[in-house]
Amino acid sequence: MNQQFDVLIVGAGPAGSFAAERLANGGARVALFDGRPEGEPKACGGGVTAKALKAWPHLLGAVGRTVDELEMYSPSGKRLHLELDEPFAIYSRVAFDSYLRDRAREAGAHVFFEKITARGITRTESGWTLGSASGSDNAVKQSEQWQGKMLVGADGANSAIAKKLAGPLEASDMEVA
Repeated sequence: MNQQFDVLIVGAGPAGSFAAERLANGGARVALFDGRPEGEPKACGGGVTAKALKAWPHLLGAVGRTVDELEMYSPSGKRLHLELDEPFAIYSRVAFDSYLRDRAREAGAHVFFEKITARGITRTESGWTLGSASGSDNAVKQSEQWQGKMLVGADGANSAIAKKLAGPLEASDMEVA
């Protein structure tokens, strides 16, 4: 079965979900792919900066709590207490990703819990075709495919999309988000 979209977004973390929400609100037909099963934890420090909270105040609805002071202890027992000029937020990454994915879905994006690998990406005359990976060998399932005019790689630092399209990133480019 082939499904048609304007934009295919691989990666449903904060960048992918934000992009999906904005594009769907603008009228685009969007497919958002999350390669992790719903509710599966992701290693993450779980912080949102004060700058981000000012830019997107709705994020306060997803955060666990805000922090305006920190207390840290070194292995030797030394204590450091910091009072922050501006608070930041701490959240559960599972809850935060779910919140952002739900906002994208409410805006009209179609969310798929499917793992997309480089092997499942094909450039076509009219855009892109994606197939999901399954099994231990990440073989591409041919039964379900998604087609789109544009492809967004929001699949993180080790992006399969970026590697397929541009090759490996230079170490000096790794700090660019």
